[in-house]
Amino acid sequence: MLPGVPTLLLMLAGAGTPRGLPHEREAVVGLVAESGRPTSPGAQAPRYEPEDTVESVVSPGGRFRIHFTRQGTHAVPPADADGSGVPDFVELVGRTYERVATFYVDLGFRLPPDDTNPAGDDGGDGRFDVYLVDFAGIGDGAFRQETCLDGVTRCTGFMLQENDFTGYNYPSDAEAVEILASHEFFHAVQAAYRPDLGGVASEGTAVWATERFEPALDDLEHFTRGYMLTPDSTLVLDPAGPGVTFIYGAGLFFQFVGERYGDGALVALLEESVRQPEARWPVLLDTCLRRDFASSFDAAFALFATWNLGTGPRATPGFGYARGEGYAPVAKTAAELPTTIDRVRVAAAASRIFEVPGGASFVGASFEPEPGIDPATVHLVVAAVTDDAVLRVATVDGPNALRTQVAADDATRVMVAVVDGRMEGLGRYGRLCIAATGQAASCAPLDATDAGTDAGTDAGTSDAGADAGTADAGTVDAGRPVDPIDDPRTPSDDGGCQAAGGPLSGALIALLLGGGLRARRRSRAR
Repeated sequence: MLPGVPTLLLMLAGAGTPRGLPHEREAVVGLVAESGRPTSPGAQAPRYEPEDTVESVVSPGGRFRIHFTRQGTHAVPPADADGSGVPDFVELVGRTYERVATFYVDLGFRLPPDDTNPAGDDGGDGRFDVYLVDFAGIGDGAFRQETCLDGVTRCTGFMLQENDFTGYNYPSDAEAVEILASHEFFHAVQAAYRPDLGGVASEGTAVWATERFEPALDDLEHFTRGYMLTPDSTLVLDPAGPGVTFIYGAGLFFQFVGERYGDGALVALLEESVRQPEARWPVLLDTCLRRDFASSFDAAFALFATWNLGTGPRATPGFGYARGEGYAPVAKTAAELPTTIDRVRVAAAASRIFEVPGGASFVGASFEPEPGIDPATVHLVVAAVTDDAVLRVATVDGPNALRTQVAADDATRVMVAVVDGRMEGLGRYGRLCIAATGQAASCAPLDATDAGTDAGTDAGTSDAGADAGTADAGTVDAGRPVDPIDDPRTPSDDGGCQAAGGPLSGALIALLLGGGLRARRRSRAR
């Protein structure tokens, strides 16, 4: 849960049910279990009561020790259909964590190191420990980091998981455990490398991991809305406060990375984090993409922004994501033809998207960065679309002149995206012009020499310039505006296992208590 935010306020903000609240009560990043394990009277909640008898069993593959009690608030469901003497729920947890661990090993990831600790509580042995405890509706799972064996890398920890999922509205205990095991145990996998990658990389890759483990678990599908509502927000800085859902929605970027470059790119990202223990995650990914995939962070982000034009109803076979129909449509600003905007602001690792009417022979667009701006990492994407498909796409990459066009006579709308692929830096401005054939505008299409590439062929599959410029750093502000109205975030979106940020502002609390934000429920959320 967000530090300092009462459960009531989170529910008013749109969580709706306990299942819509963040998994954890503290930030995953940097969280150290200094107060002990839940079997210790001094441990932070949730913890077992002094009168609870805590038992444990070893999972079938021997990797995990599952701790549970049969009494009190933290009791697991008592059903034991096979008469083994171990509750069925506990056996389900053990089997599921083994499946998850085997799956991650097969992808090439490390597992958490042995946590044997003769001088302290290690759960009884060196196995990874999972404690089944009652979260009282304010979360349903958490990874707790303990000790790092090599400075700030190779860290151990343990897992807390909801003891019965009563009131969480999951379709089944099996699905609930699959979601928690695949997401939260991936935080333990991250800690086996380096645990301080930040909220976007930590939660984003964990959301990806659940989707990769079992695509039928639709967490990624639900969380995409958190990113797609604000594609103009920078991907390379963690949001504060109510922007928490953005870091879960950022799982869409890592889904893109996995689909475009393969699982090895995500493995390489974590491996590189050990080699460069001080580097930020975009730098790590850029290193891997340049070294192993003849690409770059800039090129990848530009292609990611292009894929995002074809999600939801506009998902198109052969264009972009394999399962894009389940992802939220990207937010855009409606405009008429012709239109000129003198100062369009684009943050680092962000995109500004506009939509104009189609039907003209051609629709063209141009973007002129303000003087002094290096255009090397700026991209202009123009897509002819209908309500249910992406027809064709034209892309131009800096430092070339940012002007292009698409045939639009069969399109109902045309989407125009200005994309900034830097890894850090201040927001930058430029002049955007969009016009149709024959209109009196500087960017009006001149001829039919370039109609765009049809979607479903090679459109949206090739990188937009593998070596497109440098980071163009500026400052690590990464495009975050001083005035928050220039970078809106929605506080009433769906939660996840944890937020990276501080208390809600007084203004937001006033809105919540005044009924200014409408509570929303999600059909299946964590």
